[in-house]
Amino acid sequence: MKAKPRPLRVLVLCLLFFPLFPGHAGPDEDLWPPREGGKRAVLAASQALWWNKDDPEARKLKARALDFSGRYAEAERAALAALEVAPNDPEVQRILGRSLLHQNRLAAAKAALEKAGAEGDPLGASLAAMLRPDRMQVGAPSRETSLALVQILDDRGNCVGSGCFLTGDGLALTAAHVVAGRKEVSLRNAHGKIFPVREICPGNFTADAVILRTEAEDQSFLRLAEEEPRPGDDLRVVGFPLSLNLPVTSRGKVRSHPSAADRPMLTTVPMMPGQSGSPVLNEEGRLVGVASRGSLAVRGGGAPARSESVPFSALIGLREISLRPESFARTRELARWTDRGPFFDPAVAAAEQTVLNRDFDQAEKAISAAIERHPRDSGLLLRRAMVRIASGPPSEAEADARLAAAYGPRDPEPRRFLCSLMLSMGRREEAIRALEEAYRLDPEDADTATGLGELFLSAGKFKEALAPAEQATKLDPDSTQAWSALTAARLAAGQTAEARLAAEQATARGPEDPRAWIQLAACANAGRDFAT
Repeated sequence: MKAKPRPLRVLVLCLLFFPLFPGHAGPDEDLWPPREGGKRAVLAASQALWWNKDDPEARKLKARALDFSGRYAEAERAALAALEVAPNDPEVQRILGRSLLHQNRLAAAKAALEKAGAEGDPLGASLAAMLRPDRMQVGAPSRETSLALVQILDDRGNCVGSGCFLTGDGLALTAAHVVAGRKEVSLRNAHGKIFPVREICPGNFTADAVILRTEAEDQSFLRLAEEEPRPGDDLRVVGFPLSLNLPVTSRGKVRSHPSAADRPMLTTVPMMPGQSGSPVLNEEGRLVGVASRGSLAVRGGGAPARSESVPFSALIGLREISLRPESFARTRELARWTDRGPFFDPAVAAAEQTVLNRDFDQAEKAISAAIERHPRDSGLLLRRAMVRIASGPPSEAEADARLAAAYGPRDPEPRRFLCSLMLSMGRREEAIRALEEAYRLDPEDADTATGLGELFLSAGKFKEALAPAEQATKLDPDSTQAWSALTAARLAAGQTAEARLAAEQATARGPEDPRAWIQLAACANAGRDFAT
């Protein structure tokens, strides 16, 4: 039997040490270059294919190497070729999803990643669950914004968060929990150059934001806005979620602005792990906040359109404090600030990362350690509940969720989680009650309204589904899911003509969503419009 070609072995070992999502595609080809080693990987993969062009492993490695080197269109073609000989390989599906994602084809990427998850790839499932094609796009709003962005790197060179330059002489802004407890921190700019962080200004420790000092010079930077945003104002969050080496822009609006600097600004921007520390920008591209915390999904379908940001007033206060020479400390002081508040506690950030990695045993340990320090933090209790769904009996997850609800009597988030949990346990009526309570507490959240409408539909409560489904389309008129829910509710209630109007809105907003087209066909059939 012929021995396995040596180039293939070398390539496998080589690729194990590559980051997950290097590279860049888009209009600014010179920005966010691939990490080193991509060309060598492609050459080795090509040599492996020369030995055996039908080897599924060699085809997969060629697709991965092209993705690592930033040649995403070629990676897509190579992944499709690999699927011809290995149609059920979840890793190839994930590579295909990544290549589509980097080309800003989010709907197609989500479908490929969902298939990878269905075939047993947990990372593919995680990525698919968080993508929101209706509110996200790959790329920064402008070249100027992209030049001002930074990736936050740990001591191993892994991207752990996002940020931006605040001045041209090397001061950068990020979230405190991104760098909490770390001994070494570095920044990577849009040209791929890495700058060690020398000093950090924590302000007064009350906000999830810090200023980092580096030796970078002549940097593009983002300017603070002249005034704080108002409810309803458009926002954009630009950063590097899910370890991507490309900026991703998430869109939304201001929901409410806090009366105090130590309280978060609430937004409808969906955020994903890795976007923490990203600049929050107004329509003029000026800084009005820092991305701090996202939310858990109601019933799946992507990162929820609700999140928290460090408010504008806190940024102004931090900037004023940073003007004092004594306000900066050496980076090693981060390890001594862990008791200054939850934003500076590394256990909190570690808990978030282990959930993303799907390492559930380690995640539960990390989150439990954080809960010991912050026992009344409902967000931590909910994250431990999410981990316990995957790794233990649901009764433990339910206990955590109900405790979080008790600590936050006006917090809708535990109720949303309880809805999903009750559904997974077959307790639909309790799920409906939990989501009705969340909707009562937070009637302005489009995802909750959509989820409640869909839940009523699944229970055969068609008339009850109409009101939340209609409200969802008003709150988020660009949501295909909301219009699809309204279509189903109207069709079930016998409102055929109105249902068709909603279905047409759904297909216009989501032309790649097969559910919308199926519902449009159902409406045409109900109206005896068989030609359509």
